[in-house]
Amino acid sequence: MDTDTREDLRSRYLVALDAVGDAATQLVGALQDGDRARVLVRDHLVDGGQVSEIDRLIEPESVRATVSRSIVELERARHDAQRLLFQLLYSEGQTMTDIGRMWGISRQLVSRLINEPGPDDGP
Repeated sequence: MDTDTREDLRSRYLVALDAVGDAATQLVGALQDGDRARVLVRDHLVDGGQVSEIDRLIEPESVRATVSRSIVELERARHDAQRLLFQLLYSEGQTMTDIGRMWGISRQLVSRLINEPGPDDGP
């Protein structure tokens, strides 16, 4: 693999690492909001409130959707970063077997990820 391609992979991997960080921060915020909602609900129930009144305290659908969306976004960003990392390691001369051993996954999975097109690579 030529140096320009390797540098492009390196640049794309750095962007992907930032995306993982942003997605993780977003998920942490969503989980903290979910925890605040849990505390409100728990306090309400301890004070004798009814479960059927929960939707007056919090917006359950919104809390659930935000956490779920944040988890999906983190997983997507993590997958993209891992794919780029494996491609970069391979471009630097690591074998698929070595990469698999390093990360505790099969060589076949490494091969699939290395050869998987990225979201910007088209069909």
